[in-house]
Amino acid sequence: MFFQKLGKFVVQYPVAIIVFWAIFAISAAVLPPHWNDVTLDGDLAFLPKTMPSVEADELFREAFPQRQAKSQLVFAISRADAPLDEDDLRFADRLASPLQNVQGLVLYRAAESTDQEDDTSDPAIDYAIEAWEESALLDSQNWHPLWNMAYVQQQRGNADESLQYRQLAISVRPELEHEEPKLVPESPPNWNQFDVLTRHTQVRGDMLTSNDGHAVLVVVETRNEFMATDNIRILQEATQYVEAWRKKAGEAGLSHLEIGVTGDAAVGGEMLLAAKESIANTELYTILLVVIILLAIYRTPMMLAVPLLSIAVSFLISSWLVAIGTQLHYLPGLEWLDFKVFKTSRIFIVVILFGAGTDFCLFLIGRYREELARCRDHDWAIAQALAGVGEALTASAMTTVVGLGMMFFADFEKYRNSGPAIGLCLLITLITCLTLAPAIMRYLGPILFWPWGDTKKFVEQSRPVTNAWWERLSQWICRWPGMTLTVVVLLLGIVGFPSMWSRITTGQAVEVSYDLFGDLDNDRMAKQTALRLRKHFPLGESAPLKILAVNRIGLFGEPEGKGIILDLSRTLFASHDDVEQVFTSEQPLGDEPAGLSFSERGRQIMLLKNHRRTKEFFLAQEPKLRGEIALLRVIVDRNPFSNEAIELLAKIEHDLHAKIETLPPPWNETKIYVQGTTPSIRDLKTVTQSDQKRIEAGVILAVFVVLLVILRRPFVCAYMILSVLFSYYVTLGITEIFFRTVYADTYQALDWKVPLFLFVILAAVGQDYNVYLATRVFEEQRRLGPLGGLLRGITTTGGIITSCGLVMAGTFASMCMGTLLGVIEIGFALTVGVLLDTFVVRTIMLPCFLALVMRFEKPSAGESKSG
Repeated sequence: MFFQKLGKFVVQYPVAIIVFWAIFAISAAVLPPHWNDVTLDGDLAFLPKTMPSVEADELFREAFPQRQAKSQLVFAISRADAPLDEDDLRFADRLASPLQNVQGLVLYRAAESTDQEDDTSDPAIDYAIEAWEESALLDSQNWHPLWNMAYVQQQRGNADESLQYRQLAISVRPELEHEEPKLVPESPPNWNQFDVLTRHTQVRGDMLTSNDGHAVLVVVETRNEFMATDNIRILQEATQYVEAWRKKAGEAGLSHLEIGVTGDAAVGGEMLLAAKESIANTELYTILLVVIILLAIYRTPMMLAVPLLSIAVSFLISSWLVAIGTQLHYLPGLEWLDFKVFKTSRIFIVVILFGAGTDFCLFLIGRYREELARCRDHDWAIAQALAGVGEALTASAMTTVVGLGMMFFADFEKYRNSGPAIGLCLLITLITCLTLAPAIMRYLGPILFWPWGDTKKFVEQSRPVTNAWWERLSQWICRWPGMTLTVVVLLLGIVGFPSMWSRITTGQAVEVSYDLFGDLDNDRMAKQTALRLRKHFPLGESAPLKILAVNRIGLFGEPEGKGIILDLSRTLFASHDDVEQVFTSEQPLGDEPAGLSFSERGRQIMLLKNHRRTKEFFLAQEPKLRGEIALLRVIVDRNPFSNEAIELLAKIEHDLHAKIETLPPPWNETKIYVQGTTPSIRDLKTVTQSDQKRIEAGVILAVFVVLLVILRRPFVCAYMILSVLFSYYVTLGITEIFFRTVYADTYQALDWKVPLFLFVILAAVGQDYNVYLATRVFEEQRRLGPLGGLLRGITTTGGIITSCGLVMAGTFASMCMGTLLGVIEIGFALTVGVLLDTFVVRTIMLPCFLALVMRFEKPSAGESKSG
């Protein structure tokens, strides 16, 4: 009844509806907030606050406020044919010199911003001068640090020292003779940097040269998060810096040097850049594919305006509404509503909106074509079409919206926010397809049929598939439903059974990988450089374990506490052969603890133990925590993202706790917190696996309830759920086989996001075609009886559902045009799943089941006669 009234309203007021949506869309495009201004990204930054790695992060920030670098750029200089010689090392120092000079500028400007009255006693300025002195030592031809020190000493009133630095700078660059000192460069690169470390840096410099002598690193620590969007810009500027120094290496006759940039800031920038490219590729290929399919189906260019305009408007408006949602917590009383939206969510929004939106319009236009064939009245056909498919479209959309909404109950913020955001966008798309799409059809009138010219030719030319094939298939199914269903289940079960059995026995359908680094293409500079460095450094060098030993009673800075640190260090070395180095306040060079030694190495350790940087780096300097927290920096030879690294971490924790239990009071009350990539990956694995089980149960229950409300047939609804679950496991099996075969040498496991997104989207979207078929069958059975209605339902919906399935599968396939492997895997899996639902579940499995149900149900006399 509602959709009949809606159809009449749309036909009567098409211009008003079009104007309303146009104003809404323009407002969304012009008014803030904009999508790109509020979107976030990353995975590890959105773990629940109760996870151990998050607690360790909080404790580290509290204990070491002066060590707040959150990521790093690593410039690597290496050669494959031989160890680096003196010329190579001097070139590496020259590369580091400008970076160290910028570090001095960062420190000095930070000191200026504090407005301290007595600049002569500001330690930050002293640290800036230290950075400039190191910069000058790294490259004697770099006049910038000399000029900066001349300026600062002049500001401090140290005329003699200022003159000395000025003369040194002029000896390098004579044209400075008639200029006054100033800070240079005036516009240094802004990498939000915190520190610069070179092979000459006290305490940590020893870590930056490989044991085989083939590689040396220059590290720029930054305050940016691993996946901060600003890392895209920083990566691009760092890449330009590398290219410039590669050119200089060639000019200096050092073309044998391999120069690159990596580090978690660079890898994060690469991943964000790859995601940006994936989004752009997905949008482009999705639109092209939808246009091609619609042209192939209808061969009327003007008919393209109906779905494309409707989807474009819904995309603009829904994206804007989602962006507004991220700002609601600023309103009084809504502070609790901390809604977030992520850049990668745009990929799913694009493909689902274009796929589902096109499907909605295809069903509307398909029904419109049927009604037009009956009466040739344009307005009446639009109203009747909307009345005929409105309920089915709403029902199918709600299964998806409700299914995605179940992700709200996840603990992982990225799941909790992404599902409802995508669901909201789909709801807006449904509304536009039920109002704007028919309004456009009504407004365009006969122009819709160009170039065919009239409704008769349109009806004849726009039939997507002839009904003859579907009539034969429906007759086959109704004649042998049991045999057909059994054969299909057995054949597909061969592929799907391993996943089902694994889920029953282990709780996980397939093994998954949390290797975020593995998502990148091998031709990315950050990945190329990191893979090259793995030949010279331990695998965990770029992502060490930071173990915080906390004891509120004992003092780690006292002799007894120093002994405890040595005991814990020995335990770590004994824990596993893959523990390469353990850096502590007692062993700042990472060596295994040994007795007192007067060798050169031993003397170096003795001197570094009392160095300022050692105390700042390994012992908490915050007054209220001084002496209560010690840091142990552990390098292991394991890929920090791997399951093997997680297993090693568990063993390390177990051995440390066992050692602590044997210590005398109060040291036996020491607590251990572990910070780093591997602990975060372990927590990510824990929370996402828990979320997946909760979300799966919620999706099944929610979709079942929606189906029950729509169809009011519990047995049929339960079968629909089971059939989609079956196709889910078959899809997982096909996906794993495909990627294991294609990526044979590098394949670890499917990306960790694949099973969940495949389940939620397939369980929700996959029911659309079941709902379309079932509602039409039940509608026809009320007129024609059980058998006649089933035959008619399969025949009339076969072509249009197949067209819709191809559109939806095509939009998901566009995800495979991206550059992130995880997105490609999700796109492939969803494509396979939708095709299975279209050509197997909806075409064979559900009709066979309905035919079997029909045989066991006792029809009324009227229905029997009609059938």
